[in-house]
Amino acid sequence: MIKKIVAVISVMISFCLTLCVNAEGISPELNRELINLYPGQSFRLALTDYSGKYVFTTQNAEVATVDPSGNVTGNNVGITEITCTLAGDKELKCTVNVKSGKSPSSVTLDQQIITLTRGESAQLNARVLPQETGNYMNFSSSDESVVTVDQNGTINALHAGTAVITVESESTAVSAGCFVRVLSDDSDSEFSTDVSGVLYNASGEKLTNMPIGIFSGDSSAKLTTDSNGQFRFEKIKGGTYVLTVYGKNGSEDGISTNIIVNAKNMRLTCILTDEAVSVMYGSNTVTAGTVRDIRVSQKNIRLNSGETYDISCALTPPDAKDSRLFYRSENTDIADVDSSGRITALNEGGTVIFISSSDGRITEKMTVNVTRYGVGMFGMAIFMMLAFIIILIITAFVYLRKKDYSHEKNTER
Repeated sequence: MIKKIVAVISVMISFCLTLCVNAEGISPELNRELINLYPGQSFRLALTDYSGKYVFTTQNAEVATVDPSGNVTGNNVGITEITCTLAGDKELKCTVNVKSGKSPSSVTLDQQIITLTRGESAQLNARVLPQETGNYMNFSSSDESVVTVDQNGTINALHAGTAVITVESESTAVSAGCFVRVLSDDSDSEFSTDVSGVLYNASGEKLTNMPIGIFSGDSSAKLTTDSNGQFRFEKIKGGTYVLTVYGKNGSEDGISTNIIVNAKNMRLTCILTDEAVSVMYGSNTVTAGTVRDIRVSQKNIRLNSGETYDISCALTPPDAKDSRLFYRSENTDIADVDSSGRITALNEGGTVIFISSSDGRITEKMTVNVTRYGVGMFGMAIFMMLAFIIILIITAFVYLRKKDYSHEKNTER
């Protein structure tokens, strides 16, 4: 009987261990199947839908190495393969292509704002720094129904609207963007508008009673910020202007930057430092049908590494014409989020997910806390295994006690 009980316990342990392994990931995947790197550049491979043990290995360490956490580092020009071996000897693979040149530190565009009439084209030129970096770049449009862009940076205006052209290095190490506004016809370019904004210093404090002006070849305006650091220039014609912030002592010397007035009811956020003034563009007008508010169903969530979660949002108005949302993770090493709003927990820690409307006016955020192991399916399997073992041990103990008692009775007789 004891042998039978031991056999049953062994079977149950094997069953529960198998359940634990299967519970760790229904269909684990790597976050990339192909990585383009430069010598000295790194990229972190991560597993999704898996929380068990795994081992990373490289086919050729001369080309690229990988550490136990999945950090891949390019060493020399060539192609190699990174293998991730899971429990049960299942293997996931990623190809690493290490290119010649240096890892880019930045990419810049020769224009940040472009206004076109429908049917027109423009050339957008990108520059990767340092200059000796391999010139691998990828152009993309946020809305190809408004503008398209080819891989040479040629923009074609198709329909009235706005879009953002993004250029990134092929390894996605660095990127830059250009705002494009497409007018329906030539007459749309003749407009005047109010340009308002707020002036801050580098510490985020509003600068009051500061002289500020905008100038172009045929028009100019000058005023002083109010008690809230705000300013408002009225009936400014579309075009390129020089915006200058002067000293409070009335000196004509100031710090200047170029701005482009290319949309109605523009709002500027200006940040003044000792050497420069930075300008961020916005709008005072909420277009009919655009998203005015975003509410997430869960502001704080907790996930186990390998788990996923689909963000659910309520929009105001619910029938907004442009209901597209853009998602971004503050720390992609802890949790990443794709374009559909699916969060993948990667490593233990906390991060913030930002959800923004397509025009960037409205942004909501939620907190994600990731634990290495949790009580989900994996924990339930462990609990089941322990419960079965305890029940069987108690059963065996009761059986043996009863057998000893019967033996004692027979001996007495």
